[in-house]
Amino acid sequence: MPETPSLDDLPDEVFVALGRRGMEGIPLKECTYACDGKELTLLEMKREPAKITGKGLEPVVEDWVVECDKCKRPFTIRAKIRYVDGERIDTMVSLLDNKGNDLGWLGSF
Repeated sequence: MPETPSLDDLPDEVFVALGRRGMEGIPLKECTYACDGKELTLLEMKREPAKITGKGLEPVVEDWVVECDKCKRPFTIRAKIRYVDGERIDTMVSLLDNKGNDLGWLGSF
């Protein structure tokens, strides 16, 4: 991860399993509210723990606090990442509204 985080560090979409029918991509970088704005501004990125040791299973939570450029409402893109021996295994993404309420799992990358 670079010193200064950017929304470019996140993928454009996450994927949801459709059972035996494969996977479907869902856009990640758009407003979660009714305005459906396509432009977001990164306000803050927090990572816990800040560093991984590279030993065994290590869960990491990244909170990307963003603001919609259209409706000006903030929300959080939460990425729960699992590392095993320093290698990223998977990432599950969920959304939190401006009050911190979990809006549910969005997909994985």
